[in-house]
Amino acid sequence: MPKEPAPTEPIRIRLTEPAREALAQALQGRPPGSGIRIWVERGMHPHPQMMVDLPSHRDVPVTVDGLLLLIDDASRKFLLDAEIRYRTDRTPPGFEVVGPWLPAQAPTASPPPAVPATAGAGVPADVETRVREALKTIYDPEIPMNIIDLGLIYGMRWKDDGELAIQMTMTSPGCPAVEELVKEVETAAAPAAGAKRATVEVVWEPPWGPERMTEFAKRQFGYA
Repeated sequence: MPKEPAPTEPIRIRLTEPAREALAQALQGRPPGSGIRIWVERGMHPHPQMMVDLPSHRDVPVTVDGLLLLIDDASRKFLLDAEIRYRTDRTPPGFEVVGPWLPAQAPTASPPPAVPATAGAGVPADVETRVREALKTIYDPEIPMNIIDLGLIYGMRWKDDGELAIQMTMTSPGCPAVEELVKEVETAAAPAAGAKRATVEVVWEPPWGPERMTEFAKRQFGYA
């Protein structure tokens, strides 16, 4: 299983100028010592949350551009090298936290439908790219990395009547989240491929190992 960041590794967080200004404004008039709490809701779709709060003994405090950020230890590994942005191109405007340990946003546009030629036919490159991008939003619940960069997707092909079949493995045979991950993959893959349905076949050969990760994931976990 990949190595997680060391507990002593410093938290590196960047603030865009609009984000710094918006957070500073949010702290105005608050009790002395208040900071911006950032935590990550864990699971297959980890997502960050923010609020103004007072420090607690469980926090790992970080000062960025003069602002106090309060981070709990469980969220720390997801926020390494993250950037906090304030998006004014949305209605209403709001904050966005992005980084190498957080999932990218799923595509919002509906992809054109894919029409397989025959059962067993290979999946066109553009369709596979869309599916893989959609699956990048799904994380292994026990590891802060998405299933694509972990190398858990072995392949995909068309089945009868336009069904997409995906071969997928787990980091270990005893993974407790197999059923949940399979359901998440099937749900995300079908619309991304333009297929009416997607099914996952969990396989164990060849066995998964760190060498199956992308170069990005290997660097993040210290294998490259």
